Amino acid sequence: MKSQGSRWYMTIVWLCLGVGCGASTPVSREGPPEYVPAEIQPGPGESIISKSNLDRSNRYAATVLVDGGRGTCSGVLVAQSIVLTAGHCVCATREAGPEEAPARAVIDKTTCTRNATVKVVTYQPQDGPHVQVLTGRVSPHEQLRILYSAEDKEVSSNADLAVITLKNPPQGVKPVRIATTPIRYTQPVAVVGYGGDEPGVAGGGDRRFGFNEVASVAENGATFLIGKPIQIRRPYKPKEMLLVREAASYSLNGDSGGPCLRERAGSMELVGIAKTRYGGHELVQFSEYTSTYFHLEWLRREIAKTERKDTD
Repeated sequence: MKSQGSRWYMTIVWLCLGVGCGASTPVSREGPPEYVPAEIQPGPGESIISKSNLDRSNRYAATVLVDGGRGTCSGVLVAQSIVLTAGHCVCATREAGPEEAPARAVIDKTTCTRNATVKVVTYQPQDGPHVQVLTGRVSPHEQLRILYSAEDKEVSSNADLAVITLKNPPQGVKPVRIATTPIRYTQPVAVVGYGGDEPGVAGGGDRRFGFNEVASVAENGATFLIGKPIQIRRPYKPKEMLLVREAASYSLNGDSGGPCLRERAGSMELVGIAKTRYGGHELVQFSEYTSTYFHLEWLRREIAKTERKDTD
């Protein structure tokens, strides 16, 4: 991850002057070295993600590695024996039926694995990380449904969540608090996961964190996007403008299922679970999260079911 602070991601956009310029000019991949440092130039369609925030202090130790047979994913401990993750992390795709056209593939509650493995990582001051390997039963959201096109693009998505009820609780790690009020536009957030530290790098390594802000909230409140606004850098040269976007953290491969957190009353609370990311070119980048507040009643029921079994 790259460090936060005053570093900016910069790309030159030449303005088209005169008649006949109806379409916007694409963002150039090439630019003067003083404006586009190579070390912060991602590939097209990839996210710009902070590279220097390794969670050695274990502030985000409740963020765990999840293996549900769908590749590296993240998750978060929301109760002593319950991990919350994305449904697509523990549920496979199936071929869509004729009634589901134009979708070609579907993920729903019928395609999920029965059990998943969770790794709880705690970093040590001197030695290597301490890892607790746990297993648990998978319970997807009953309304989980994701449709994909023939190009493997998401057509629609609903309730992309699942819980893993652990056979044994992890030792020495406290669950995160779940927010009881909705997320709001422009709120600052922290994002955590075990994804790659740069585009194209496989996840599954270290737990990393970074910061961003809420860019938009779905009309029904079910999902939200995080991303920094695009701005015009001033002063700028004649006949050209410099568009800039502050460096921030976005989800990459392996971050799916990881938490989005906001600070409240001196502690972090869970507001979302990493779902997917979007990026048309270098400046247009967003990560999408499923709102945990929107699904709060479902989460409370899942936690209550586990607590009842523990007391039986």
